[in-house]
Amino acid sequence: MTNTPPAEGANDDMIGMLADSARDFCARALPVDRLRGLRATTPAFDKAQWQAMAELGWLGITVAESRGGLGLGAAGAAAVCRELGRVAAPEPLIETAVAAAGLLESLNADDALLASVISGEMIASAALHGVDAGCALAPPTLANGTLDGEIDAVPLGRDADAFLVPAMRDGVLACCLVTSGDAGLDIEPRPLGDGTSNARLRFSGAQVQVLGASDAAVRAWTTARARATLASAAYQLGLADSMLQMTLDYAGTRQQFGQHIGAFQSLQHRLVDCYMALRLAEAVFADCVVAADGGDGELENIASRAGQQVAGALAKIAREAIQIHGAIGYTDECDVGLFANRAVASAARFGRQDVHLARIVRHSRGIEAPPLLDIDDDDSLMDLEPPQGDWNALDNETFRKVVRQWHTAHYPDSLRNLHRRARWDQCRDWYEKLFRRGFAAPGWPREHGGMGLAPDKLLIFIDERERLGVVRTPDQGIIMVGPLLMQHGSPEQQAHYLPKALSGEHIWCQGYSEPNAGSDLASLRTSAVREGDEFVINGQKIWTTMAQDANQMFCLVRTDQQAKPQAGISFILIDFASPGITVRPIRNIAGDEEFCEVFFDDVRVPCSNLVGELNDGWTIAKALLGFERFFIGSPKYCRNALARAAELAHVRGLANDPVTVDRYTRFALEVDALEALYKEFADLIRRGEVPGADISMLKIFASETFQSLSEFVLDLGAEAAAQVAGVGTDSQSIDSLHAWYNARPTTIYGGSNEIQRNILAKAVLRLPSR
Repeated sequence: MTNTPPAEGANDDMIGMLADSARDFCARALPVDRLRGLRATTPAFDKAQWQAMAELGWLGITVAESRGGLGLGAAGAAAVCRELGRVAAPEPLIETAVAAAGLLESLNADDALLASVISGEMIASAALHGVDAGCALAPPTLANGTLDGEIDAVPLGRDADAFLVPAMRDGVLACCLVTSGDAGLDIEPRPLGDGTSNARLRFSGAQVQVLGASDAAVRAWTTARARATLASAAYQLGLADSMLQMTLDYAGTRQQFGQHIGAFQSLQHRLVDCYMALRLAEAVFADCVVAADGGDGELENIASRAGQQVAGALAKIAREAIQIHGAIGYTDECDVGLFANRAVASAARFGRQDVHLARIVRHSRGIEAPPLLDIDDDDSLMDLEPPQGDWNALDNETFRKVVRQWHTAHYPDSLRNLHRRARWDQCRDWYEKLFRRGFAAPGWPREHGGMGLAPDKLLIFIDERERLGVVRTPDQGIIMVGPLLMQHGSPEQQAHYLPKALSGEHIWCQGYSEPNAGSDLASLRTSAVREGDEFVINGQKIWTTMAQDANQMFCLVRTDQQAKPQAGISFILIDFASPGITVRPIRNIAGDEEFCEVFFDDVRVPCSNLVGELNDGWTIAKALLGFERFFIGSPKYCRNALARAAELAHVRGLANDPVTVDRYTRFALEVDALEALYKEFADLIRRGEVPGADISMLKIFASETFQSLSEFVLDLGAEAAAQVAGVGTDSQSIDSLHAWYNARPTTIYGGSNEIQRNILAKAVLRLPSR
């Protein structure tokens, strides 16, 4: 379905060419129909194709060039393994070329030994699980150069020529090499569901070569496991991609009850959820590969983050692929079973979702107090101006300090962590400070007065504001009208409206929904009839957020009563100073006047306020909805709720409670995944492109994660969770209720999530209508 995400860095072009070459090789030389013939054979893969991979250099893909490899790191391994996964290849590239070769390189093994693996002459297997902190089995013992004991579930079984195994020698971990023909080694094959095998290795005075011991061995082992985990995540993405594609193809051709099963809404939504899981996993994986090759963070934790997200997506897609194929999906004649079996074997070998979660939890050692509780008093960088006005020229740490220090110094305490949307008269002074500093429009291009932030900088900006509990100002002009006019507005409209939106002179609201036209927006009835150089507008809008503070509205109106519903709509800008406009606030379930009804009674608007062409408003509306869904998909709401959860966990004494830490870590990983996906769309918008239909998945995932997080925050609030004043402590009051209130409408506005799934099913997955 998708291509391998491009890697970042100096080797981008080489990685791209490698991915193309791997895709071509796999399609040509590794057809899926060969898998049935390879099952339970010895070896359980094609030796000729293994040698071809060696000739391509793949068996040394992560090994340094100085040691005879390609030196392409995690990105190179990912490019190849993703393509091998697409064809469910059983060739042990990860086990041998990534794990074993990487282990030999880390331990500075003999050149000839490493060369024998890279050339394909020797197939080596590493017992990576033998040093896992979560593994209860004791490794074999090493004494006087011989090995005794046993170890189970070692990859490849009798297909391996040599094994790299952990051993304990005088209480110190060592890494040993033992050849499969050694008289002191008994290999008991353990067949796997996919036709390959593991082995239980029993050692009885086996002669071994000690490659390393003590801390060096531990570091080498954990590094090799992390590299293999990343490579296996790439392989699993390939498996998931192919399984989803074959399921979409089947859903588009299989008929029941007189129509294609892909037209059934329940199946469409399940397939959309699979697609979203895959896209999120791809985004997280791409982030992790960049971090791994850049040395940004602890490699084992980075790898488990990728493994956790990818393994979860793969398991979900495998379940749905079999279910949607029906009875045929449970038979050997259907290729889905081949991929599902490979999925189970790969995930078992390199870690299922909860295995990686457990590793991350062990690494975290409890819930850290959020940065919000640790205000930085330093202000040395507060007024720093970027080189030539380009904030992206600053390194991330310097940029973070500038944003943090300026906001800490200037943000009023009275507005921190408000429980409700701020009114304009409350936050006008604050907005004017933002405008004067140049911080009012972080995502706008610099030529229009914005900061022009790249995705990584934008996330830092969001994170620091959430850290301080910064209020959301009336921002429709910044997040919606501005980007829309940059794309569709005339030069005159841009010159008139953009500066006033930026300065706060114009406060905008959205006129889309009507009493009988919410998610079904094409049913709107508010009319605009042209009379000379004006439109006369009559009708009603509803659920108009903060209209009581607005002085401008961007509005959808019907300008052709005879056209098809979507064809007779226009997009128009309305000044609230025009006679005939009535605004009536509506209280929400929290008791706040957040929404309004707006009535139009013969309101006259200049024709110059029409954006785009007459009756072409639907096209413009879809573009604007893309910007709205991008805003709703911002990770800031989830980050804020996660911070409240961390605070409450500490207040309640649950920061080290195993159940709470587990739940918190799952949510933290989901928010990380949201940020990874958000960065992809932020980069697209920064390039001046209009978001496509696939941005709906960002809105779905963000809103549903926010709702789930808000329930977690209520759980942590316990008996005080429903208190409007928050959960009280000696020094503060922590709000546990209003995140729940704020999360309720997020799955509704911007188009309900059910409608978003319909959009993705039709516009992205191309599922049939009948």
